[in-house]
Amino acid sequence: GFSLNVVARSLNECLATPQEMKIDPYLAAFKELQKFFHDLGTVFGFINSDLDSKIAIMEEYRANPKVAKHYEGLCSMIAFEKSSKAIEDQSKPSGSRTLLRLHRALEFVARLFQRLSTANDDTGMGGLAQESYEETLARHHPWLIRKGATWALLALPTLRKAFAKARTEEKDQLRTLMQAVSDNAYRVFHFAEAVYKKHGLLDLP
Repeated sequence: GFSLNVVARSLNECLATPQEMKIDPYLAAFKELQKFFHDLGTVFGFINSDLDSKIAIMEEYRANPKVAKHYEGLCSMIAFEKSSKAIEDQSKPSGSRTLLRLHRALEFVARLFQRLSTANDDTGMGGLAQESYEETLARHHPWLIRKGATWALLALPTLRKAFAKARTEEKDQLRTLMQAVSDNAYRVFHFAEAVYKKHGLLDLP
C-alpha cells in the first residue's frame, strides 16, 4: 500500500537545504502519491498519466551524467536552463517546464489533503476532490479536460474506502499524516512558486 508518511517526509526533505528545493525527494513524493491515485482507479487517470510522463522526463535529466548535477535542485536547474537556452528549445521539454506541471499538481494535492484531514470517514471524497480541483489544477486545463475531470472526480468513494489500502501502522494517525502532507506540500509549493515568479516563468507554455 501507499504511505502518507513517505509523502510527508519526502516533501519535508525537499527544503532541507536553505534557498534550494531538492528535486529527488520531490519526485519521490509524487511517485508515492501516484500509488494512492492509482488505487482510486481511472478517476485520477487524467492526472496520473500526466504525472507519469513528467516524472519520467525529470528522471531522465537526473540520470544523464552530462547534466545531472544541474538538476539536483530547482534553482540550479532554472539557472542552468536559462543560460543554456534549454527553456526556449521547443524540440525537447525542458526541466523547468516539466516541473512546472508537477508544481501545479502539487497545489491540488495540498488543497485536497487539507480538506481530507478535517473530513469524517463516511464523507464522499468526490465533492472534496472536485472543489480542490476547481480551485487549483482546473485553472491550467482546457475546458474539455476540466469538464471530464469534474465528472470523473464525483465518482470517488468515501474516505474510509479510499484509505482502506493505507499502511496498517498509519491508519491510527491518518488525519495527522494528511495534515502533514498538506502542510509540507504547501511549503514546497510556495517556495517553488516564488522561484518561478522571480524568473518570470509561471506561465511557461
